[in-house]
Amino acid sequence: MSIDHTEFKKALSQFATGVTVVTTVHNGTPIGITASSFSSLSLEPPLVLVSLSKKLFTHNVIADSGSFAVNILGATQRELGMRFAGMIPGVEDRFAGVAVGTAVTGCPILTQAIAWLDCRVWEMYDGGDHTIFVGEVVDVASSDKDTPLLYHSRLWRRSEALDEPTLPPSATIIEVGPRDGIQTREKIVPTAMKVKLIRQLAEAGLKRIQVTSFVHPKLVPQMADAAEVCAQLPQLDGVQYNALVLNMKGLERAHAAGIRHVDMGVPASETLSLKNANCSIEEGMERMAAMVQQARAWGMGVRAGVQTAFGCVYEGNIEQAKVVGLCRRFLAMGIDELTLADSAGLGNPNQIRSTIQELLPLAGEVPIVMHLHDTRGMGLANCLSALKSGVRLFDTSFGGLGGCPFIKGAKGNIPTEDTVNMMHEMGVETAVNIPKLAAISREFEAFFGEELPGKIYQLES
Repeated sequence: MSIDHTEFKKALSQFATGVTVVTTVHNGTPIGITASSFSSLSLEPPLVLVSLSKKLFTHNVIADSGSFAVNILGATQRELGMRFAGMIPGVEDRFAGVAVGTAVTGCPILTQAIAWLDCRVWEMYDGGDHTIFVGEVVDVASSDKDTPLLYHSRLWRRSEALDEPTLPPSATIIEVGPRDGIQTREKIVPTAMKVKLIRQLAEAGLKRIQVTSFVHPKLVPQMADAAEVCAQLPQLDGVQYNALVLNMKGLERAHAAGIRHVDMGVPASETLSLKNANCSIEEGMERMAAMVQQARAWGMGVRAGVQTAFGCVYEGNIEQAKVVGLCRRFLAMGIDELTLADSAGLGNPNQIRSTIQELLPLAGEVPIVMHLHDTRGMGLANCLSALKSGVRLFDTSFGGLGGCPFIKGAKGNIPTEDTVNMMHEMGVETAVNIPKLAAISREFEAFFGEELPGKIYQLES
């Protein structure tokens, strides 16, 4: 089939740096995935390429079928892009209710798209964790319906208009109160009370809970019963427990205690690294590499990243390039999640946004987790900045408890109740029950004999 070059160029001009849905067919079933890595190679013959992760089912289907279609979305079709990215909860059939046609190759075409290109695979190139599919265009269509939906810093929009906020439909809250929340408290929380706390947090809807840390009991006495707590953890469906480890000894203890998911990290500050782990940053990174390898050998999930990523009370400003460099090394270790921790609470929203936007393309499919402290009252502002920048995972602590024993003046984590309340007020679902959380915070307020930093728990009754 002869391709009209004018129509071909018109379709490509609609794309700009926008969002596409790549579709194909598998055993008669339509398959589609949202993607942004798409470009033109030539006009004669008309060639385009898409780059897809080898982990995607769609990748394998295209490789088998030898054909694909690229559907270019318009500025008003953000929800369609989210649907095919699997970002709308409850949607199992992505094509349900969507107007679909059939292309020459048999691929499904989204007739609502502002342009589409039907392609046969011309060549495939190995791109490491991706495959680059070069397709020869056999049919093309475009319209003047709309301007393209831009892939703007993973927010899929053209601007920050108030009528269409740059927020996801949901976010995941990771409760760190049983570890970070209470670790600096002099009054020791009994083991039984810790186990009860963990159960209460799960009953409040929290599906990921950091239950303890395996550190030297003389340095952090509150965590001396780590193994005992792990031995008594309630086995609840859908609830993931994790623990912090700082060195190989801690990892070994966590493994012996039955922990299946571990958190680890290295400060971007030499001073804090010496105080926190008694080693330099470089020594710490070498330790991490060995720990990740060992954790993988034991079948553990690994979350790792950079502490004091946005400033240090001892060294001041931390260069973004240094943080990015450390993150690159962590990603190369094959971790499951990448953590950015504002351990001293020195970060600001612009700094948060800039760092995240630098890291998202490098992280690829590895999620970024934000660990924020509220030392200077900017915790929730930083949380919102991260949320609007593409982060969906956040560490929080009930009542705003928290702090690091090795960071002078460090205050608590962003309060779980306050964070959940902010998200719910903006339409971001977390599945966390605020009244149940508030009851937990009031119980610990009475136990410690002082008002906690959080706000929302004090308003619930």
